[in-house]
Amino acid sequence: MFDIIIRSALDIVGRTEGLIDAMRRVLQSDDLDEVQVYELDYEIERLGDVVFNVDEAVRSLARTVECWPQTALAHGIRRTLH
Repeated sequence: MFDIIIRSALDIVGRTEGLIDAMRRVLQSDDLDEVQVYELDYEIERLGDVVFNVDEAVRSLARTVECWPQTALAHGIRRTLH
């Protein structure tokens, strides 16, 4: 189950990074007025911060999940957790 969560979250991060790049290209196209450019730029920065934090959290979760089998064996836990 955790592997599905991790893969899905990393997919979301990748898609969001692509969206951020696309929005930056729109900003450079000069089709928006100054207020729209400012608002979009602000949202890009906020979205980028969120994506960075989610990416770090998911990677940390992945590292934790990878360590669970070794931890269980080291502490004598021998049954499957559901």
